[in-house]
Amino acid sequence: MDRVLHAMSVFTHVARMGSFTAAAEALGVTAASTSTVVRQLEARLNVTLLQRSTRSMRLTTEGTQYYEHCLRVLGDIDDMERHLKGSSVIPRGRISINVAEEIAHTIVPPIGDFLAHYPTVDLRIGIEGDPLGIIDKGVDCAIVVGNLANSSLRSRTVGSCQAATVASPDYLRAHGVPRSVLDLHHHTVIHYSLKPFGSARYFRFNADGDDIQLKLVEKICVSSTQAMLNYAVDGVGVAQLCRLIAARDLSAGRLVEILDQCRPAPLPVSVLYSDRRHMPMSVRAFIDWVVLYLQRANAASSPVANISLDDTAAVKGERRRPTFPAEPAYSVLG
Repeated sequence: MDRVLHAMSVFTHVARMGSFTAAAEALGVTAASTSTVVRQLEARLNVTLLQRSTRSMRLTTEGTQYYEHCLRVLGDIDDMERHLKGSSVIPRGRISINVAEEIAHTIVPPIGDFLAHYPTVDLRIGIEGDPLGIIDKGVDCAIVVGNLANSSLRSRTVGSCQAATVASPDYLRAHGVPRSVLDLHHHTVIHYSLKPFGSARYFRFNADGDDIQLKLVEKICVSSTQAMLNYAVDGVGVAQLCRLIAARDLSAGRLVEILDQCRPAPLPVSVLYSDRRHMPMSVRAFIDWVVLYLQRANAASSPVANISLDDTAAVKGERRRPTFPAEPAYSVLG
């Protein structure tokens, strides 16, 4: 039985880390021995658990099922040992975190605070926020932005992302301040794409309590929120991004929020993780840290009054309801 449990442990390490070499380093053994153990396990089960190639490795359907089974079994054993020992448990070990690019610039920089509290935890961080990576790439949890589709993964809402439509004072003086969302059709707009050269994300607004999406000319489209922020500060055009990202530049006056009277509803920030009873203490500690950090960050970046520009460019604090033509050029969210 010990040999079976050892094989299960080796297999879960290989599946989670995506390579025999990385798993061997974590276990303190050779890559050859981990490969041998997995081959013997596959022979014993008479199934292929890992699909290997010269460049990649992925779990087969049977491998994914067995991986989840191993996590439950090994987790139950760990839980029972901790219970019998009756000692406090310190989060430790390596965890892999996948963070959505649009929130990564908020969460990743202060990660040193987490490591200061949990020095026995090692982090591998990917900037993508791909939920599929939890199974295909052995990621422990993914931090994503937006409403979630139905999934076999479990989720926990850890915060929210309030979108802000922003531009630099110099840009607004040169091009004027939009008085309604449709005025954006006459401005240079900086779009965001989830993936390089992917579809541009529509701008979101709220009108009479309804969320709307506005399709605008794609003058500039980038897959980096940091690039969007830099372009907006440099006066290239108007951008819409998470207020947490723009908070410092808004406070310093390098950016001005416009059309704040029709801000869209905040989008949830969620952590996705495998649907299993056991969650490593290190992952639980990281999720709790994200919750606390986002609470503090959102409180610190609460909306402030718009900066008033000169008479030729400013709305001068007017709080008008957004106006739309009889046939609005947007799609209502379903």
